[in-house]
Amino acid sequence: MALAIASSALSSLPTREIPRKALGKIATGLAAKTLLNATKGGVSSVCEPLPPDRPLWFPGSSPPEWLDGSLPGDFGFDPLGLGSDPELLKWFAQAELMHGRWAMLAVAGILIPEWLESLGLIENFSWYDAGARQYFADPTTLFVVQMILMGWVEGRRWADMMKPGCVDIEPTLPNKKKPKPDVGYPGGLWFDPFMWGRGSPEPVMVLRTKEIKNGRLAMLAFVGFCFQAVYTGQGPLENLAAHMADPGHCNVFSNPQLGVAIPSSQLTLNHDKPSQTKNKQNRTNQFPEKGSENSHLSGQRHASPWKKCPIMAAVRLPLLLLLLLLSLSPLSLSVSDTEALLKLKKSLSHTGPLDSWKPNTSPCNNDDPWSGVMCNDGVMTGLHLAEMDLSGTIDIDALLELSTLRTVTLVNNSFSGPLPGFNRIGALKALYLSFNNFSGEIPSDYFVKMGSLKKVWLSGNKFSGKIPDSLTQIPHLMELRLENNEFSGPIPNLGQKSLNSLDLSNNKLEGEIPASLSRFHPHSFKGNPALCGKPLGNDCNQSATLDSPNAPPPEQLPKQGHKSTMGWVVIGIIASLLILMVFLRSRKSKEDRFDKLGRENLDEVVEVRIHSSNRRNVDPSQSQKGGSTRRGSQHGRGMGDLVMVNEERGMFGLGDLMKASAEVLGNGGLGSAYKAVMANGVSVVVKRMREMNKISRDSFDTEMRQLGKLRHPNILTPLAYHYRKDEKLLVSEHVSKGSLLYILHGDRGIFHAELNWPIRLKIIKGVARGMGFLYSTFASYELPHGNLKSSNVLLDQNFEPLLSDYAFYPLINNTQAVQAMFAYKSPEAILYQQVTPKSDVYCLGIIILEIITGKFPSQYLSNQKGGTDVVQWVRSAVSENRERELIDPEIVSSASNSLEAMKNLLHIGADCTENNLDERIDMKEATRRIEEIQV
Repeated sequence: MALAIASSALSSLPTREIPRKALGKIATGLAAKTLLNATKGGVSSVCEPLPPDRPLWFPGSSPPEWLDGSLPGDFGFDPLGLGSDPELLKWFAQAELMHGRWAMLAVAGILIPEWLESLGLIENFSWYDAGARQYFADPTTLFVVQMILMGWVEGRRWADMMKPGCVDIEPTLPNKKKPKPDVGYPGGLWFDPFMWGRGSPEPVMVLRTKEIKNGRLAMLAFVGFCFQAVYTGQGPLENLAAHMADPGHCNVFSNPQLGVAIPSSQLTLNHDKPSQTKNKQNRTNQFPEKGSENSHLSGQRHASPWKKCPIMAAVRLPLLLLLLLLSLSPLSLSVSDTEALLKLKKSLSHTGPLDSWKPNTSPCNNDDPWSGVMCNDGVMTGLHLAEMDLSGTIDIDALLELSTLRTVTLVNNSFSGPLPGFNRIGALKALYLSFNNFSGEIPSDYFVKMGSLKKVWLSGNKFSGKIPDSLTQIPHLMELRLENNEFSGPIPNLGQKSLNSLDLSNNKLEGEIPASLSRFHPHSFKGNPALCGKPLGNDCNQSATLDSPNAPPPEQLPKQGHKSTMGWVVIGIIASLLILMVFLRSRKSKEDRFDKLGRENLDEVVEVRIHSSNRRNVDPSQSQKGGSTRRGSQHGRGMGDLVMVNEERGMFGLGDLMKASAEVLGNGGLGSAYKAVMANGVSVVVKRMREMNKISRDSFDTEMRQLGKLRHPNILTPLAYHYRKDEKLLVSEHVSKGSLLYILHGDRGIFHAELNWPIRLKIIKGVARGMGFLYSTFASYELPHGNLKSSNVLLDQNFEPLLSDYAFYPLINNTQAVQAMFAYKSPEAILYQQVTPKSDVYCLGIIILEIITGKFPSQYLSNQKGGTDVVQWVRSAVSENRERELIDPEIVSSASNSLEAMKNLLHIGADCTENNLDERIDMKEATRRIEEIQV
């Protein structure tokens, strides 16, 4: 091009200011010069040309005669003579300006969203993939509108270029009533809504010179952003932060990935180790993280990064020559990822799971992937070595050679000793070290140089001492998990607004919880008896009073050693008696009859697992006469009435239940469950419900009759009920296989072995269809289900799911509902004590994640001790493209070609469990997306 792309040095050149007293002479000559300039190459009559002594690209040289300073940004550089033709000069000048403007828009569109993401205002932004997303309109509409607008603007520009002065319209915000011809300058003088140019030649020239210089810088910046996206997989701000945190390893010279696209296998950035480049040539292929997690993407990605960014293909040859020259410098020496990882492997023990790490192979090669290595477009970005029983001394120096390393996961291994020097890797974004045997104190300034960190998991170790104050200096910290350690002292003032996940439970922390952390749930601080403050509901002033120096000294207190010993003896005797009573009672309860239910005073209430026999095989005419029964059309009033609301399994009365042997199935949040076999061979489950006094008897009858009329393949319809003021009996049929909870987590027999991928997808779809039916039937209910969890999903002979314990929200007392119904475990219920129909969506999401991961959700436990926080686990992995490691290995081995569908379900589950109600999808959208998943 006639006007070469300038470097950053060009932007620093001063713009020559014209003295004010010269303006009169300049203005006098403008009219005479207009025609001449138009024929010379489209020079604007409204810009003051630069003087002959203007700054030049090569100081002291003579500029070509056709570059006379009349063009904005003219610094006398055209070594190829491309602008010697006036028409070409005009064309080149306008083309450069338009490309510069597009580049400035592109750079702003890259930097601003990434900055907003760093502030937590938007999530999962990647400018490289932004064009593939769905926005406010479909791509065709956006394209058509864009073409119309661009066509109009280009038509005006081309007309003015062919016939200068022919385009003369009055703009909406004019600064001249009759604008002078601007000879094809894109936008022209008339487009100056802020009156920056004011129509004067001098300021117009100054502004246009600044515009073209910034445009040139933007074009260079955009090319650099493309290279960064291909080689590091990160945005420019993240790369800048990584470089500032570790300039010695995160730079253009020490990044071995810059050699991947060199056509010749002999060309290398490390001149003393030519063999290393051979291993780098295959890194342009996508390698699925942790053993082909993203293998479904491999066919969608180009093998060469040059194809992903066509702009770079035109400039790669000179760039590669420049890099070859730079490689002669000692600064460019670096080892390959292969060598660095093998060096790391040597420092570890029990490396059997790392047998795929072999010399002369690439960690990011699809044909022979390295286990635990996370790659993005052929670039190694993370190590995920979880649950491999690894131990030894972690070689941090080896990790330092991995300049693109952003995530380290060593969860559930056997590492011990002090916390290794991960703080030397300043570019790390996530550090997961939970459930090892690390111990000792962490230096207070450990995290000072880790400004890129967003996630820190150190839970389940033996760390002691104070929580490092340097954690407060991590600007965009999002997750901090320090639970189950031995940290002591006060909690640092973690004031980051980006912090959305915190767990400091089960340590030895003391003092007042900082006000900045008062927004977190009390569970985040439990197990620290010396803590006080707003989340825990205890007053720090009262705690201080208890420790007041005015309290009597120990020698003045009464000696209670003897009394304490006697107290423990008494407690032990009472506990032994209680255990014996419970044991005897549990044995006896299996032979109890239901005629004793009215006299028992059981305080527990149950949550049932109902199991299905042949549901439609009993003739309704086989009714039993042995007890008092009311048909669904009647209203039972007596104490002995059993009101039938569904006669598909025949009719029976309370007397039939009293004669049947009862087997206790379990106790839970809503009642006690018993199994009984009727005289006609029908197996039923009877739930004894307490705390169901929210509505009157008539209203209760109406609700139960409505439930008895429900007919859907995925809904378990009740058969009958018995009403008493202080308790209710709900009767439904017994479902043979039991609950999803039991088969998935409790039973490891034949039923569990049958839970392959098609069966699990079938269960998820059945649950979604059942929920969709409930939402259409009980559209006016605040909670159409209210207690959706795997223990209330029952599986028949064909693994068809049946939903139970639904639509109880109008029946249960509010206090009991909060304690027993799983919808109250949703974020909005915990934080704001409110439930909505989307609370059921949250419960559906938990089931989806539970089925796909095979993990028992900690959300099911009242104290959340044990199990897996599937919501947080999945959210973290999805944000880092680590979905593959979440999927239950039992279903991956037999359905590796369905990984994409499994990952899509994980994303649906994550969307269902969004903390923000506005961002959480509704039930209709959830069921629609689930139905689209195919085996």
